Amino acid sequence: SIYTLNLSISPTYVTLSEDEVCNGETYIWRGNSYTVAGTYHDSLLTQSGCDSVFVLNLRVNPTYAFNENQSICSGQSYTWHGNTYTAGGTYTATYTTGNGCDSIYTLNLTVNPTYAFNENHEICQGSSYAWHGNTYTTTGTYTKHYTTIHGCDSIYTLNLTVRPAY
Repeated sequence: SIYTLNLSISPTYVTLSEDEVCNGETYIWRGNSYTVAGTYHDSLLTQSGCDSVFVLNLRVNPTYAFNENQSICSGQSYTWHGNTYTAGGTYTATYTTGNGCDSIYTLNLTVNPTYAFNENHEICQGSSYAWHGNTYTTTGTYTKHYTTIHGCDSIYTLNLTVRPAY
């Protein structure tokens, strides 16, 4: 007896994919969501019952966030990432990395006050006026400079007038 075997060999298929996303993004592949780097597999059967394998190599590229706290005195300015600021607030600058992901810089700027105090006083000729550790006997404008705990000016001005005695 003679037996004849007609054998057909059906191929198997392997499909390799490589892709990347930025940190915080979701990658959808073959009906599934991925947020973590790794190698993922899926398989199907061909019409002839052989495996058809799909492989995904997923990279997750980093994003960057930088925070900076700065302070200036009233009347000053602060230059940051090409912009000049004079008001307190939160400012952002966004850049794109070489792999297309965000790089976000945040500036928290505080504007500390400066102080100016003006005093007008009169004395009679022959009298003296004690002010901020000094004694004055002549008409004039006198100033005393102090610095606040934030390094800003605190300026006191005395306008002293000496009236003649009659």
